[in-house]
Amino acid sequence: MKLSRLFAAGVFAVMSAVPAMAQSVKEIRLGSPWPTSSTIHVALPVFAKEVERLSEGRIKVNVYPDSQLGDIQSLINGVQLGTVDMTYLAIGNAGVLRGGQALNVAYVPYLFKSKAHAEKIANSETFTELYDDLAEQSGIRIFAVYGARSPRAIQNSKHAVAKPEDLAGLKIRIPPIDGIRAAFETMGARPVVLGLGDTYNAIERHQVDGHENGIDAAVGYKWYEVAKHFTPTDHIFETAAWYINEKLWASFSDKERAIFMEAAKAGGLAMTTAGEEIDAEGYKIFERDGVTVTTPDIAAFRDALKDVHLPFEGKVWPKGLVDKIRAMQE
Repeated sequence: MKLSRLFAAGVFAVMSAVPAMAQSVKEIRLGSPWPTSSTIHVALPVFAKEVERLSEGRIKVNVYPDSQLGDIQSLINGVQLGTVDMTYLAIGNAGVLRGGQALNVAYVPYLFKSKAHAEKIANSETFTELYDDLAEQSGIRIFAVYGARSPRAIQNSKHAVAKPEDLAGLKIRIPPIDGIRAAFETMGARPVVLGLGDTYNAIERHQVDGHENGIDAAVGYKWYEVAKHFTPTDHIFETAAWYINEKLWASFSDKERAIFMEAAKAGGLAMTTAGEEIDAEGYKIFERDGVTVTTPDIAAFRDALKDVHLPFEGKVWPKGLVDKIRAMQE
């Protein structure tokens, strides 16, 4: 009788522990605006799988792609409020947040020499200080920056562009980033802020002549069907950033933070690799569809844009930051 009671007590203890263990699993809601067919999305399932593996199942990341939890601005608001735990966006999307303006420095033309330089510096102490300011003032932290997009280029429907002066008078779609606007105005173009989804029709209807973006976007949105001149100026190397609610990040142990950092690196590498495959495929598509690829005079573009950042020094980002970043690559 005594043994049966002990056995029953043991079974009860084990059964009682099951829900306790289940409750100990941390579930993270990661919202994304990117469609599952995009190269950017490739990072997210890899990240989620790595977090679960490295935490031995104690942390589970649930990914909600295709704007299921909202568009970019809604996701930023959600992470700030804590209704969404994480998101994966361009580093420049932090520019709309209090304390995030300085991150617009990442869009200074020819700031970085390569994807590798951009990623390394974006994870350096120089940028970590900017992420600390962002977290303190907005409640959102960028904890890692991994995942390189295609270098930004210029594509248009009018004529070949080899030099800055070839842009004179062209209406070019740009994102709502003041530094990019200033760059294209400096070269004589007429920049037009427009949504990505509206760009194809705008080019087709001659509302704009082309766009400023990477070959990944040109292929993804099929802009090559309406814009037959492509120039790989490589004027911006853009990296994707992992955003998280600051209170949630503060609640993590050092070990948990290390897990997230490692998983972010793995996810970013998967995105970068997928993007490079798309780049190679994109040039084949261009050849098939009659797109002329023009080799640009990079030195001329660099010279034309060498001072375009000066009006933003000490106002949008700390004075001397651009020179400091360039010196880190010497």
